[in-house]
Amino acid sequence: MIEYLKRILKDSNIEDIYLTGGVDIENGIAEFYHDLRCIYFEINSKYIEFESIDQFSKLRVKVVDSVTNDYEMDEDMTKAKTSISQIILNDTMSEGNYIVNIVFYNLEEQEELICGAFEMELANGQVIFLDPSFYFGINVGGKKQKQMWRDNLEDNTKVTETCIKLTDR
Repeated sequence: MIEYLKRILKDSNIEDIYLTGGVDIENGIAEFYHDLRCIYFEINSKYIEFESIDQFSKLRVKVVDSVTNDYEMDEDMTKAKTSISQIILNDTMSEGNYIVNIVFYNLEEQEELICGAFEMELANGQVIFLDPSFYFGINVGGKKQKQMWRDNLEDNTKVTETCIKLTDR
């Protein structure tokens, strides 16, 4: 699975980042209710799905063909997705939005990839850290979020890092 992920990520820009949820229309005004359990990175016409699992303690990482919204919601709501790349990426127009390094924290490689947290470093220097221990799902941040994740670990928790360099640039 890691080799497949590496092939998709290698020398490819992040095209978009999506969050799913539902839309409720009340009095003619639509309101989007996000669900932070899953975040999707569109890269190389594929989607890297990050899902918070095990009661928000781990992150499942897998490659999927589309953004899905497989959870139940109220009957009067419509399933939806929204782009959050302009919120996450420092510069959405940059050619430097390709991933040069990824880090899995406490990686468990089975049929899918499970980890305690995930970090990516972009060519433009931006760090994106995905923390599944956020109360409402996945919290996305940078170096400060990574430090908060470390600070919130139980004492004596061993953290192993699986670092993968994706480019020679």
